[in-house]
Amino acid sequence: MYDEWVVLVEAESDLEAAIISGLMAEHGIPIRREDSSPYTGAMRVIGGLAYEVTLMVPGALYEQARALLDEIEED
Repeated sequence: MYDEWVVLVEAESDLEAAIISGLMAEHGIPIRREDSSPYTGAMRVIGGLAYEVTLMVPGALYEQARALLDEIEED
């Protein structure tokens, strides 16, 4: 459906990535998660959480997604 995906943010943890993903879903913005390291899967098994998760959105929706993040960061 969307050809171009761009990086929205580098989340510090799975928890932060889940919160941002939920916010985007509430506003109808699709999101893709990419782990920053091949060892991330092991971190989930060993520690329960992964670190540094890249969140991407369609390029056409980037401005809308960025505005949502900026809004919650201001609060």
